[in-house]
Amino acid sequence: MADAKEILATAIEMEHFGSEYYSKFKDLVASEKAKTLLRSLAADEKDHAHILEIELSNLGGRLKPPGKEKLKKSLKQVFPERIHKNSIHAKDAISAIKLGILTERRSIEFYTKHAARASPKMRKIFAKLIRMEIVHLGLLEENLQFLEDDGSWYGYMPILEG
Repeated sequence: MADAKEILATAIEMEHFGSEYYSKFKDLVASEKAKTLLRSLAADEKDHAHILEIELSNLGGRLKPPGKEKLKKSLKQVFPERIHKNSIHAKDAISAIKLGILTERRSIEFYTKHAARASPKMRKIFAKLIRMEIVHLGLLEENLQFLEDDGSWYGYMPILEG
């Protein structure tokens, strides 16, 4: 069974992957609504990683570098070989959104599984992250439905965007 440091290191890597994925995807979509949604998701994932990094540091653990090859491989599966800024339009984004949904589901499963065996403090942190990832999942599923139904982005308008 993995110890708390290993669990946190894995969770941090997952959050970095999510942040980098959404950032890359944001640069490729043409829709401003999509860019706003993806920018927000990328920032949230970066915040999640930061929360977990603090907890790992408190346990005396060290951060291993995120898996850049895993990100590159996943991006290559979703995006065409020759990609450029604003090149992905709504109808082309469905498979990318599906990968985002899969990533969010995996994060929820990971945090749920490890929350059950975690210390009370870590259980609270995992519960908070689960709730955030469920919101992300909902946003992605709504956008997928809109893209599949009529080819437009539903988007997302944060209360404050900075």
